[in-house]
Formats: sequence, C-alpha cells, structure tokens
Amino acid sequence: MTSTLLNQGSELDIKGLNIADLSKSFSSKSGSTSGTTLAVDSVNFAVSPQQVCILLGPSGCGKSTILRMIAGLEQPTSGSIILNGKSIHSPGRDRGMVFQGYTSFPWLTVRENVAYGLTLNGDVSALREGTVDYFIEAVGLTKFTNHWPHQISGGMRQRVALARALAISPQLLLMDEPFGALDAETRWQMQELLLNVIRKERMTVVMVTHDVEEALLLGDQIVFLSSHPGQVKTIFTPPFKADNAISTRESLRSHPDFMPMEKEILQMMRSEGAH
Repeated sequence: MTSTLLNQGSELDIKGLNIADLSKSFSSKSGSTSGTTLAVDSVNFAVSPQQVCILLGPSGCGKSTILRMIAGLEQPTSGSIILNGKSIHSPGRDRGMVFQGYTSFPWLTVRENVAYGLTLNGDVSALREGTVDYFIEAVGLTKFTNHWPHQISGGMRQRVALARALAISPQLLLMDEPFGALDAETRWQMQELLLNVIRKERMTVVMVTHDVEEALLLGDQIVFLSSHPGQVKTIFTPPFKADNAISTRESLRSHPDFMPMEKEILQMMRSEGAH
C-alpha cells in the first residue's frame, strides 16, 4: 500500500481513521529571506471505530493543524489521511466539526441552527424523521428550541454546535477545544454530556485539548505530541476507559489509576513545554 495509491483517492478496506507519515510545512518570511516552517513531522496514529482519540501536547505542537487536515481545511505537505477506506483531500459531510468559539448563526433559532447542515445538504428525509428534535433533546435543549442564540448561555450555544454536528450523522466528529471558552463548572458539565452522547451514538471522535483531566475523562486513547515540530511522542491508553466505567468527574478522580497517569502526562507537558 503506497502513498501514491492513497493519493489517487482509491477506497481501501480500512475501518476507522488512519494517519500515515503526516507532515505539514508553512511558508515563512524573515526580512528579505523566505523559507518554510515544519509544523507537523511524520505523524502516525490510528483511531478505531467508536473510539475517542485526544490530541494532547504543549502549545504550538500542531494539534489543531492535524485536526484541520483531517477536516480537509488544510492540505498535508506529505502523508495520507484515510477515513473508513477513503482518502481525505477536502471537507466532507462524513466529518462533523465543533470549534472552540460559538458558531451559532444569530439570525436562526436553536432548532434552525441544529437543522442547518441537513437543510444545506437537502436531507429532507432526516428533517422529516425528527433527527433535529432528537439531537436537541440529546443535548438537553428541548425547552429552548425556539430561542435565539443571544437568549441562551455560552454552554448552551456549544450544545447547539454539538447537536448540529451530530445531526448530519458524520462518520467522524472533530472537536477543537470545544469547551475552552467555558467557565469551570459549565465545562465539566459539558464534558460529561459529551461523553454520554458519543457513547450512546457510538461516535468516533478526534478532539484537541490542553486539559489533561479532560483528556483522561474523554479519551480512549491520548496521542501525546512533542513540542514544535509536532511528532508523536507516545500514545496513552487509559486502563480505566476499557469498560466505560468512568462517566463523571468524580468517578475519574477516585479511580486508582487516574493520579499516576495524570502525573506522568503533566511531567511530559512540562518537559516538552521547556523545549
């Protein structure tokens, strides 16, 4: 299986997400000279179906760049991205995206925002079958269906974004620090809500975060990236996630394996951040 074959857009019998030798360089200019800056260097990892993969590492390690390449918003300099056997080269409906900032359209109600992707794609059957109302209920916004974005809190607006992304039934949900702008209490409530929804819907997820506790609560695997340029330093598989026993912040923090793994990751964060 060669990179040439993958770049021709052929479909392969591969389940989940497979990242192979992924690199990204950006053009740069300093004074009268120009060159390139290597942001991501030969990254390899795989995400199995129904698995939550967390991209974690120090600032500037290329986490969001990798996510944007998976979304098709950035093109790799080299390497391949394969989702369920199909090479990714551009944005597509097979991927849903939730950003850090509030992305609700202010001129649309909660229900209209959640329905936006389905309406844009002309998915009349999903609209008729109650998909929008199902996901509005799943994220706890039934009472606010006809509210405008300015009438609801930041946490609720992120629930709208999550419901909108899920309503199009993506093969892969991509999340770029979706709770970074929220206060601490709302953040952990949203983390628990997300965990419950993605388990119920059997979603495959790739999520960027700086928060180690968030990574350990949500992640079935944690891809830890080194400081610039981003490379895979190690991949953690939290042992307490295997049986879905962890569903709340309290159950996470009381698990005997939590603190040792948190300490190890924090030490790595500190070490890489010093480079």
